[in-house]
Amino acid sequence: MPFRIALSGLNAASAGLRTTANNIANIGTTGFRQSRAEFAELTAAGSRTAGSGGVRISGIAQQQTQGNIQFTNNALDAAIGGEGFFVLSDSGSRLYTRAGEFSVDSTGYVVNAQGDRLQAYPVGSNGRFNTSAPIDLRVATGRVTGISVDQTGLVVAHYSNGQSTKLGKVAVANFANPQGLQQAGDTTWAESSASGTAVLGEAGTASFGLIQTGALETSNADLTEQLLNMIEFSRQLEVQARVIRTASENADTVTDMLGERETK
Repeated sequence: MPFRIALSGLNAASAGLRTTANNIANIGTTGFRQSRAEFAELTAAGSRTAGSGGVRISGIAQQQTQGNIQFTNNALDAAIGGEGFFVLSDSGSRLYTRAGEFSVDSTGYVVNAQGDRLQAYPVGSNGRFNTSAPIDLRVATGRVTGISVDQTGLVVAHYSNGQSTKLGKVAVANFANPQGLQQAGDTTWAESSASGTAVLGEAGTASFGLIQTGALETSNADLTEQLLNMIEFSRQLEVQARVIRTASENADTVTDMLGERETK
């Protein structure tokens, strides 16, 4: 029994150490969300005694807390101050991110580093935005001298003749349970049954934060905290390994004693 309990502790500490190492590796990743290993009591089958079975991994939870906002020199960089996610299209599939490192590709679309297209609400003939059907944000053709985005996500193209055109309004989304989003890689997420369906909206309204342009949100993982976690999990590994080693030595001793009895 002690061997099995210690082994479960060893596995749990290893999972915690891997999670912490990943957080540390992504300290410098824009829009990264740290994860936390969560544990639960593992009760031995047929037993009602607390602590009789060890520990198990109950899940790896993402921590959707706000990271710091860092200013840049890129007008298309964007950060959300508050709740919400940028909406992306990956060949038609929707993804969500807090990483706002955007640029314009060779075909004029506003994309992230992976080529996912930023979604925006189009301007209707009445000058209003259609917030029910976001589309790929594309920079209008012509002699564009600059693009500006205000706090509400309004995107305006400025031309060399002094004219300007509204290109759309950056779409943002939120979820009933952002912690339940499914990781899709490269600091993007997809909705899941745990997160609930995406609720689209406009920056600065209801439960959506404002957009800060020329800025990026940094990782929300704190290096000092993660290093302390790593030390703690390393200690747990050492303790559990010592218990296993002692249990193994005791088992060998018992086996030797039984062997001596049989030879008498």
